[in-house]
Amino acid sequence: MLLDLIFPRKCLGCGKTGGYFCSFCLNLVSLEPKRICSACQKPSLGGLTHPHCRSPQSLDGLTSTFAYKGVVRKAITKLKYKFVSDLAQDLVELFLSFCGEDKFFSHFCLSRGEALRGSQNNVFFVPVPLHPSRKRWRGFNQAELLGKMMSSNLGIKFLPETLKRIKKTKPQVKLNKEERKKNIQGAFELNSGCRSLVTGHQFILFDDVWTSGETLKEAAKVLKRNGAQKVWGLTIAR
Repeated sequence: MLLDLIFPRKCLGCGKTGGYFCSFCLNLVSLEPKRICSACQKPSLGGLTHPHCRSPQSLDGLTSTFAYKGVVRKAITKLKYKFVSDLAQDLVELFLSFCGEDKFFSHFCLSRGEALRGSQNNVFFVPVPLHPSRKRWRGFNQAELLGKMMSSNLGIKFLPETLKRIKKTKPQVKLNKEERKKNIQGAFELNSGCRSLVTGHQFILFDDVWTSGETLKEAAKVLKRNGAQKVWGLTIAR
Protein backbone atom coordinates (compact mmCIF):
# COMPACT_ATOMS: atom_id res chain seq x y z
CA MET A 1 0.00 0.00 0.00
CA LEU A 2 1.09 3.57 -0.72
CA LEU A 3 0.46 4.56 2.89
CA ASP A 4 2.85 1.85 4.09
CA LEU A 5 5.54 3.25 1.79
CA ILE A 6 5.07 6.78 3.11
CA PHE A 7 4.58 5.78 6.76
CA PRO A 8 6.18 2.34 7.14
CA ARG A 9 5.27 0.25 10.16
CA LYS A 10 8.05 -0.01 12.70
CA CYS A 11 8.51 -2.53 15.47
CA LEU A 12 7.48 -1.06 18.81
CA GLY A 13 10.43 -2.80 20.44
CA CYS A 14 13.45 -2.14 18.26
CA GLY A 15 12.20 0.19 15.54
CA LYS A 16 12.85 -2.25 12.70
CA THR A 17 10.73 -1.50 9.61
CA GLY A 18 8.16 -4.07 8.50
CA GLY A 19 5.62 -4.45 11.29
CA TYR A 20 4.69 -3.49 14.84
CA PHE A 21 6.10 -6.73 16.28
CA CYS A 22 9.27 -8.14 14.71
CA SER A 23 10.14 -11.81 15.24
CA PHE A 24 13.02 -10.96 17.59
CA CYS A 25 10.94 -8.72 19.87
CA LEU A 26 8.08 -11.22 19.86
CA ASN A 27 10.45 -13.69 21.48
CA LEU A 28 10.90 -11.19 24.30
CA VAL A 29 7.18 -10.80 24.98
CA SER A 30 6.44 -11.76 28.57
CA LEU A 31 3.48 -14.04 29.11
CA GLU A 32 1.60 -13.86 32.39
CA PRO A 33 2.00 -17.53 33.41
CA LYS A 34 0.49 -17.11 36.87
CA ARG A 35 -3.28 -17.26 36.82
CA ILE A 36 -4.81 -15.53 39.81
CA CYS A 37 -8.11 -15.47 41.64
CA SER A 38 -9.87 -12.22 40.72
CA ALA A 39 -11.06 -11.75 44.30
CA CYS A 40 -7.95 -12.28 46.45
CA GLN A 41 -5.31 -11.93 43.68
CA LYS A 42 -3.55 -15.11 44.86
CA PRO A 43 -2.55 -17.96 42.49
CA SER A 44 -5.46 -19.97 41.17
CA LEU A 45 -5.77 -22.95 38.84
CA GLY A 46 -6.65 -21.61 35.41
CA GLY A 47 -7.71 -18.25 36.83
CA LEU A 48 -10.83 -19.67 38.46
CA THR A 49 -12.14 -17.68 41.40
CA HIS A 50 -11.45 -19.64 44.59
CA PRO A 51 -14.58 -21.32 46.00
CA HIS A 52 -14.12 -19.53 49.33
CA CYS A 53 -13.70 -16.19 47.54
CA ARG A 54 -16.82 -16.45 45.42
CA SER A 55 -19.91 -14.38 46.00
CA PRO A 56 -23.16 -14.13 44.03
CA GLN A 57 -21.77 -11.06 42.26
CA SER A 58 -18.12 -11.97 41.72
CA LEU A 59 -16.25 -12.83 38.55
CA ASP A 60 -16.11 -16.57 37.95
CA GLY A 61 -12.62 -16.42 36.51
CA LEU A 62 -9.94 -14.27 34.92
CA THR A 63 -7.62 -14.64 31.94
CA SER A 64 -4.80 -12.13 31.37
CA THR A 65 -2.38 -13.34 28.73
CA PHE A 66 0.58 -10.95 28.82
CA ALA A 67 2.56 -9.10 31.46
CA TYR A 68 1.95 -5.38 31.10
CA LYS A 69 5.43 -4.39 29.97
CA GLY A 70 7.67 -4.20 26.92
CA VAL A 71 6.13 -4.12 23.44
CA VAL A 72 2.71 -5.14 24.75
CA ARG A 73 2.56 -2.12 27.03
CA LYS A 74 3.80 0.14 24.23
CA ALA A 75 1.16 -1.27 21.87
CA ILE A 76 -1.73 -0.73 24.29
CA THR A 77 -0.53 2.78 25.14
CA LYS A 78 -0.07 3.71 21.47
CA LEU A 79 -3.52 2.40 20.60
CA LYS A 80 -5.16 4.06 23.59
CA TYR A 81 -3.71 7.54 23.19
CA LYS A 82 -2.60 7.77 19.55
CA PHE A 83 -5.21 5.50 17.93
CA VAL A 84 -3.38 3.48 15.29
CA SER A 85 -6.14 1.30 13.83
CA ASP A 86 -3.95 -1.23 12.03
CA LEU A 87 -2.05 -1.74 15.30
CA ALA A 88 -5.31 -2.92 16.89
CA GLN A 89 -5.58 -5.78 14.41
CA ASP A 90 -1.97 -6.86 14.96
CA LEU A 91 -2.45 -6.75 18.74
CA VAL A 92 -5.63 -8.84 18.57
CA GLU A 93 -3.94 -11.46 16.39
CA LEU A 94 -1.01 -11.66 18.80
CA PHE A 95 -3.35 -11.93 21.79
CA LEU A 96 -5.58 -14.61 20.29
CA SER A 97 -2.61 -16.73 19.19
CA PHE A 98 -1.76 -17.21 22.88
CA CYS A 99 -5.22 -16.90 24.40
CA GLY A 100 -6.59 -19.83 22.39
CA GLU A 101 -4.14 -22.14 24.15
CA ASP A 102 -5.66 -21.35 27.55
CA LYS A 103 -7.80 -24.43 28.20
CA PHE A 104 -9.82 -22.86 31.01
CA PHE A 105 -10.75 -19.82 28.95
CA SER A 106 -11.44 -21.99 25.89
CA HIS A 107 -13.66 -24.25 27.97
CA PHE A 108 -15.65 -21.24 29.16
CA CYS A 109 -16.14 -20.18 25.53
CA LEU A 110 -17.62 -23.55 24.67
CA SER A 111 -21.38 -23.71 24.87
CA ARG A 112 -23.01 -27.15 25.02
CA GLY A 113 -20.04 -28.84 23.41
CA GLU A 114 -19.88 -26.56 20.38
CA ALA A 115 -16.54 -25.75 18.75
CA LEU A 116 -14.74 -22.57 19.77
CA ARG A 117 -15.48 -20.93 16.45
CA GLY A 118 -18.97 -22.34 16.18
CA SER A 119 -22.33 -20.89 17.16
CA GLN A 120 -22.17 -19.54 20.69
CA ASN A 121 -25.81 -19.12 21.68
CA ASN A 122 -25.23 -18.89 25.40
CA VAL A 123 -21.99 -16.88 25.63
CA PHE A 124 -21.76 -13.16 24.89
CA PHE A 125 -18.81 -10.78 24.65
CA VAL A 126 -19.17 -7.43 26.48
CA PRO A 127 -16.51 -4.66 26.57
CA VAL A 128 -16.16 -2.38 29.58
CA PRO A 129 -17.70 0.96 28.52
CA LEU A 130 -16.17 4.42 28.77
CA HIS A 131 -18.08 7.40 30.13
CA PRO A 132 -19.64 9.30 27.17
CA SER A 133 -17.52 12.39 27.86
CA ARG A 134 -14.33 10.31 27.92
CA LYS A 135 -15.30 8.53 24.72
CA ARG A 136 -15.96 11.86 22.98
CA TRP A 137 -12.58 13.18 24.13
CA ARG A 138 -10.69 10.09 22.97
CA GLY A 139 -12.86 9.48 19.92
CA PHE A 140 -13.30 5.76 20.56
CA ASN A 141 -13.35 3.08 23.27
CA GLN A 142 -10.28 0.85 22.94
CA ALA A 143 -12.00 -2.01 24.80
CA GLU A 144 -14.88 -1.86 22.33
CA LEU A 145 -12.56 -1.65 19.31
CA LEU A 146 -10.42 -4.61 20.39
CA GLY A 147 -13.38 -6.57 21.74
CA LYS A 148 -15.26 -6.42 18.46
CA MET A 149 -12.28 -7.93 16.64
CA MET A 150 -11.81 -10.61 19.29
CA SER A 151 -15.44 -11.66 19.42
CA SER A 152 -15.52 -11.94 15.63
CA ASN A 153 -12.47 -14.22 15.65
CA LEU A 154 -13.92 -16.34 18.48
CA GLY A 155 -17.34 -16.56 16.85
CA ILE A 156 -19.06 -15.09 19.92
CA LYS A 157 -21.86 -12.54 19.72
CA PHE A 158 -20.69 -9.02 20.56
CA LEU A 159 -22.96 -6.89 22.78
CA PRO A 160 -21.26 -3.48 23.24
CA GLU A 161 -24.42 -1.70 24.41
CA THR A 162 -25.16 -4.02 27.35
CA LEU A 163 -23.50 -1.83 29.97
CA LYS A 164 -23.18 1.92 30.26
CA ARG A 165 -20.94 4.03 32.46
CA ILE A 166 -23.00 6.54 34.38
CA LYS A 167 -20.30 7.93 36.66
CA LYS A 168 -17.41 10.06 35.45
CA THR A 169 -14.47 8.56 37.31
CA LYS A 170 -10.87 9.60 37.76
CA PRO A 171 -8.19 7.57 35.91
CA GLN A 172 -7.63 4.46 38.05
CA VAL A 173 -3.90 4.37 37.37
CA LYS A 174 -3.34 7.47 39.52
CA LEU A 175 -5.11 6.06 42.59
CA ASN A 176 -4.20 3.58 45.34
CA LYS A 177 -6.14 0.37 45.94
CA GLU A 178 -8.77 1.81 48.28
CA GLU A 179 -9.20 4.94 46.17
CA ARG A 180 -9.71 2.82 43.05
CA LYS A 181 -12.43 0.79 44.72
CA LYS A 182 -14.28 3.89 45.92
CA ASN A 183 -13.75 5.69 42.61
CA ILE A 184 -15.39 2.97 40.51
CA GLN A 185 -18.29 2.09 42.83
CA GLY A 186 -21.64 2.65 41.14
CA ALA A 187 -19.99 3.55 37.84
CA PHE A 188 -21.98 1.12 35.68
CA GLU A 189 -25.55 0.15 35.05
CA LEU A 190 -27.42 -2.06 32.61
CA ASN A 191 -28.80 -0.35 29.53
CA SER A 192 -32.58 -0.32 29.42
CA GLY A 193 -34.02 -3.24 27.49
CA CYS A 194 -30.97 -5.48 28.03
CA ARG A 195 -32.29 -7.49 31.01
CA SER A 196 -33.64 -10.28 28.80
CA LEU A 197 -30.26 -10.55 27.06
CA VAL A 198 -28.46 -10.99 30.38
CA THR A 199 -30.66 -13.35 32.40
CA GLY A 200 -29.41 -16.93 32.32
CA HIS A 201 -26.52 -16.24 29.95
CA GLN A 202 -22.73 -16.33 30.26
CA PHE A 203 -20.45 -13.39 29.53
CA ILE A 204 -16.86 -12.64 28.65
CA LEU A 205 -16.24 -9.21 30.14
CA PHE A 206 -13.31 -7.55 28.37
CA ASP A 207 -10.91 -4.71 29.19
CA ASP A 208 -7.41 -4.00 27.90
CA VAL A 209 -5.46 -4.11 31.19
CA TRP A 210 -6.01 -5.55 34.68
CA THR A 211 -4.39 -3.51 37.44
CA SER A 212 -6.30 -3.76 40.71
CA GLY A 213 -9.26 -5.34 38.91
CA GLU A 214 -11.82 -3.01 40.47
CA THR A 215 -13.23 -1.89 37.11
CA LEU A 216 -13.93 -5.42 35.86
CA LYS A 217 -15.29 -6.52 39.22
CA GLU A 218 -17.67 -3.57 39.42
CA ALA A 219 -18.93 -4.20 35.88
CA ALA A 220 -19.37 -7.91 36.68
CA LYS A 221 -21.57 -7.03 39.66
CA VAL A 222 -24.06 -5.30 37.36
CA LEU A 223 -24.27 -8.33 35.06
CA LYS A 224 -24.67 -10.73 37.98
CA ARG A 225 -27.32 -8.56 39.69
CA ASN A 226 -29.32 -8.68 36.48
CA GLY A 227 -29.29 -12.44 36.19
CA ALA A 228 -26.05 -13.37 34.40
CA GLN A 229 -25.23 -17.04 34.97
CA LYS A 230 -21.46 -16.66 34.74
CA VAL A 231 -19.02 -13.83 34.00
CA TRP A 232 -15.41 -14.44 32.99
CA GLY A 233 -12.95 -11.52 32.97
CA LEU A 234 -10.58 -11.19 30.02
CA THR A 235 -7.74 -8.70 29.57
CA ILE A 236 -4.81 -8.50 27.21
CA ALA A 237 -2.35 -7.79 29.98
CA ARG A 238 -1.88 -7.65 33.74
